[in-house]
Amino acid sequence: MKLNSLLQKTNAFKVFKNDIQNGTLSHAYLIVCEDGAMLENYLKAFSKALFCSDSDFCNDCRTCRLIDNKTLTDVKFYPTNDKIKVADVDDIISKAYVKPLEFDKKAFVLVNANEMNAQAQNKLLKTLEEPPKNTYLILGATTVYPLLSTVLSRVKRLDIPSFNANDLTAFLTENYADKIGEIESAVKTSNGKLGEAINALNVGVKNETELCYDILLNLKSSKDAYKFVSKINKENYRAVLSAMLKVISNVFAYKSKKESENIENSIAVISSLYSYGALIHMSEKFTELEKKANFNLNVNAVADGILFGVLEGKFKWQK
Repeated sequence: MKLNSLLQKTNAFKVFKNDIQNGTLSHAYLIVCEDGAMLENYLKAFSKALFCSDSDFCNDCRTCRLIDNKTLTDVKFYPTNDKIKVADVDDIISKAYVKPLEFDKKAFVLVNANEMNAQAQNKLLKTLEEPPKNTYLILGATTVYPLLSTVLSRVKRLDIPSFNANDLTAFLTENYADKIGEIESAVKTSNGKLGEAINALNVGVKNETELCYDILLNLKSSKDAYKFVSKINKENYRAVLSAMLKVISNVFAYKSKKESENIENSIAVISSLYSYGALIHMSEKFTELEKKANFNLNVNAVADGILFGVLEGKFKWQK
């Protein structure tokens, strides 16, 4: 998967490239991207831009391949286990003063730096402020709020925003030509995040729709909720919300007789189970939930909102 074409459109990557070309590299960068599923891949791309002899990074040379595998001697990735801990920072500090082995520079890449505790962040401060010559730190974070102000003041922040639908569609069409028929739906459910679009393609948008059918058909009381809550997770919750709104829209159309040909049998059954009032209630609730989900609403809250939104609609608006 070549990220060149997509990343080159971002101001963050343009600034980083200009810094390289102009010899004005900062000693430490903070790459902020809400798309946690793609964060490490984006950090690898920035690392390739720093080390690859091709000005746009080629993705094919030995250097790029080793960075992809996290085995290039002069580029170290952290954490070594789950989250970046004090032991990782100790390792960074000790290796920062060792000369590069293959290149004239070295880099330390910290994935999910926002998950570092305060002790680890404080210990990293001196290296962030005064690293050895030709030593660079590239921190990646999905949010800046857990990071100490003292850390933020020592890094150059670059933000990777959500991508527009046209750019995502072009990228996915190039890289997932075998799933061309699913790309439009994947992009719609992605909220501009490449990781969520790819997950929708890999998992299948149809799976989320089938889950929505299952919920609407078989969720009869709060006792049934446990059957479904585990099926809504951080990888698919936005896709489930989007699919739920689409299913409800289709049910509305069926009930209004705007669309009656080639309708799926599940839509017809759901239509018989829910009144207009219930559908309106669920549509409003899920639309509001979708907006909140864009601001990092807890996935458990989304799951509860979906399931209890269905139950509320069903019992408050009985026929």
